[in-house]
This record gives sequence, C-alpha cells and structure tokens, in this order.
Amino acid sequence: MNGSESWLWQKKNVSKIDVVEIRSLSSMCGVSRKDRCRNSDVRERCGLKEDVVTRVERGMLRWFGHGKDENKLTKQNRANVCDGKFDKGRPRKSYAEHIGGILKRAKF
Repeated sequence: MNGSESWLWQKKNVSKIDVVEIRSLSSMCGVSRKDRCRNSDVRERCGLKEDVVTRVERGMLRWFGHGKDENKLTKQNRANVCDGKFDKGRPRKSYAEHIGGILKRAKF
C-alpha cells in the first residue's frame, strides 16, 4: 500500500477495494461464496484483524501528522487552489476534508 497515504478515496472505490480484498482472502482460505461466510470470519480465518481500508486510513493519519512540522511555505502550497475551469457538479473533496472525515469516523 505504498503511497496510499495521500490518496483521496471515494465511497465507490472503497467498496471495490473491500470486494477485491475479500475475494482474494476467500480464495487463499478456500472459502467460496456458497459457504456464506461473513467478511469478518474470512479475515479471521486468514489471521487479519482489520481490513485494508482501515490500515490505509491509519497510514493516512500517520502521514498527516508529519505535516505539522513542515515550514510555512510548504503549508501554503498545500492550501493553494489552481485557477481555471472546474468540472460540473459538487466540488471535489480536499485532503483536509478527507482527513476530517476519517477523524470523525474514528471519533478523535
């Protein structure tokens, strides 16, 4: 999961990653969909305590903590917004908003 600390994940991508994780773990453990095992049971059989998304979010928070020590210029560049045309619809989520959502879900 190298480099995943700076990704902004959308809900549809998170669900796809969950599906891929469970499929690969099920095939490693020899569990099929017909067995109707819960995802938590499949992870437990493989010896995993948490899913990929949780591990990546923990890495995001760890990486975000390193940003506190940066100099003023680096922090200003992270907050800059580019000029130009924007796509239609809702504006994209910023990195700070993404981290804020993770912190809310983790109840920090």
